[in-house]
Amino acid sequence: MSIGFLSAIVTCVFLMAIMAIHLGFRAPRLANEEPSKDVVFEVVEFEGKQKTLLHGWWLPAGDNFETTVVLLHGWGANKSLLLPLAKAFHNIHCHVLMIDAHNHGDSQSRGVATMPKFSEDLDSAIAWCRSNRPEHSQKVLAVGHSVGAAATLLSASKTSHADAYIAISSFAHPKLMMKRHLGKLSKIPLLTWLLSAYVQKVIGHSFDEIAPVNTIQQISKPVLCLHGNRDSVIPIEDFHLICKSSKNSNVQCAEIADADHDSIDLIEQNFSLIESFLADLDNFKSRGINTV
Repeated sequence: MSIGFLSAIVTCVFLMAIMAIHLGFRAPRLANEEPSKDVVFEVVEFEGKQKTLLHGWWLPAGDNFETTVVLLHGWGANKSLLLPLAKAFHNIHCHVLMIDAHNHGDSQSRGVATMPKFSEDLDSAIAWCRSNRPEHSQKVLAVGHSVGAAATLLSASKTSHADAYIAISSFAHPKLMMKRHLGKLSKIPLLTWLLSAYVQKVIGHSFDEIAPVNTIQQISKPVLCLHGNRDSVIPIEDFHLICKSSKNSNVQCAEIADADHDSIDLIEQNFSLIESFLADLDNFKSRGINTV
């Protein structure tokens, strides 16, 4: 096979892959399902970055409670898919703000959807809580699932606006995600490198800069990482890489038995792990770890 012919094949595959990437950036807009009648909630809207209008549901827990949980869904999902988790937090007297990320659910579009933009949406949601529900947001817990989990860790590494963070089913590194999506095509010379360079240019960040396996090392606030040991989308090995890369005492890790990627119901069934994490926040303070 001549070098020219091989180059032509690589170029053709690269162009096709570029088209696939741009289609992939167009996250499917899934319509929200209204909460059941027993759920008391308020529809809220607020501006995110670049004046993007973000849509959310505020679930009040009562005037005497001071902790708010901000929930961020994953790629191609919406806030309603996290309702079981929202109810579990509400049952322990937490206010809950559930948001649709840009280009998802009822929120406005904002160009290409990316994980760093998810992180900015989370920052905007936390800021809204601090400004508009200050008496109910003396403590803020940020919780993200899947891409939302990676965005939560990125937010924690850069701004630390919340008091604690929970990442559920996060990937470890965008490079690993790309290799998994490419499958056998990743063996084509230079293809993975070319595509990685292109995607990094599109999102405006290097993979290493936003990779959870790296951002977890830069977080000073308390973090709980959860992952199902039967995750068929993001393998449990990613979870192990994230937890192994952080040697700080502020990071806790726990596997959820028999849970797949979207097994929010099993997260709910193992909610005692989250309750223990929340109860331990005062201990973080006594060990000199910043939770303010």
